[in-house]
Amino acid sequence: MYQSVSLKTILLFLFIISFVVEARPCSMYKITVNGKTMVGNNEDSWGRDSRIWFEQGNDKKFGAVYVGYRRKDGPDGAMNECGLAFDAFTMPHKANMPEKDTNKKDFNYSHVKTVMQECKTVDEVYSFFEKLNLHVLNGSVIFNGGMLLFVDKSGKYLVVEADKMTFGNDDKFVLANFSFADTKDLSTIKVERYCKGVHFLENKKTESNLSFCTSLSDTMSVNRKKIGDGTLYTNIYDLEEGMIHTYFFHDYSKRISFNLKEELAKGDHSLNFDELFPNNKNYERFLHYKTPQNNKPIFIFIILCGILFFVSSVYFLFSFFKSSNTDFKYLKIGISVLSFAMFMYMIILLRNQTIFYFPSPYHHQHSVLVTISSYLPFLLIILISPLFVYLIKIIQQKCWTGWARGLLISNHLAYMILIGLFVYWKMFGI
Repeated sequence: MYQSVSLKTILLFLFIISFVVEARPCSMYKITVNGKTMVGNNEDSWGRDSRIWFEQGNDKKFGAVYVGYRRKDGPDGAMNECGLAFDAFTMPHKANMPEKDTNKKDFNYSHVKTVMQECKTVDEVYSFFEKLNLHVLNGSVIFNGGMLLFVDKSGKYLVVEADKMTFGNDDKFVLANFSFADTKDLSTIKVERYCKGVHFLENKKTESNLSFCTSLSDTMSVNRKKIGDGTLYTNIYDLEEGMIHTYFFHDYSKRISFNLKEELAKGDHSLNFDELFPNNKNYERFLHYKTPQNNKPIFIFIILCGILFFVSSVYFLFSFFKSSNTDFKYLKIGISVLSFAMFMYMIILLRNQTIFYFPSPYHHQHSVLVTISSYLPFLLIILISPLFVYLIKIIQQKCWTGWARGLLISNHLAYMILIGLFVYWKMFGI
């Protein structure tokens, strides 16, 4: 029976943890002064394969510069030679969505590139998306959703969400990872990088030049104390001049600028951000920091721990009710509860990359369960000594079956290694 349960559990667990959630918050702004529009974007990510690439146009499509990741074919941001720019934002899943229009085709993210190749203005973008169901932008309970912001060189912008598209033409506009369509009062938004951008624009004379935009991008950037991570790269687009100015890993002392027309004349080509900006000490420190999301042995170890803890939880629960042996009987129910909690925590660690970079105990804005789970390392370090005492007694007295003792020993070894990892990840606030 246990073998059957374990096999099904392993398959289910592997299915669940294969959907690793990579949180990629970002921020974006546009400024229009005296007919000139500048657009800035901060990509806040833990990606290690960021790149910028150029694709020529032809008689039927426009050339463009794209930014994103080597692991993905599609871009996360772009500007075409007509002065249309866009960027993508991750978004929480919305519970209530209108039904799909069966007469429309479904949007997929490859359409973004088509838009950049075929559209000059946000009005044309609107006409393109109006013919599609945008429901895929809502994501799911497993995957994040998305939001797109398009700006053309007239200064007009379009926010594209799963259930609504919103035009705007303000001289100053800031956006981050929240639903613009669902927010009736923007003053209620507490996203720090968004608030910093709004405050900067309210207290400075607005200018549409590179110096002003660099200061604004720097103000809205993220540089966390724990590992020095945060804003991976920054782009500032001059939509009139066709220039893209880039910065890497929240270092605004070094800039590389590209003239889109000149780059397109070189043909299709791609450049890696980390090679364009070498010798960034903060980035090197970030690269050496290991988590389940960037280190395969740790990833596999967390999976194996999850499987071990689930099997232990089921086994000791059944053993508590079925076994006639009363020696340390109530310890079994305690181990079952702890094992199940640790099983859930392994899933949380695999699906929430932010835990490894934010201060501990980690606080999740949208999940009480994730917030509570961040106290499990503290509980484990309190329990590890009493559990070791019980382990020694049970081994010496041989009062449990060999299978039960084996599971108990395996759990304890896993706990010890995990405590070491928790110390490395500074989950005890040290």
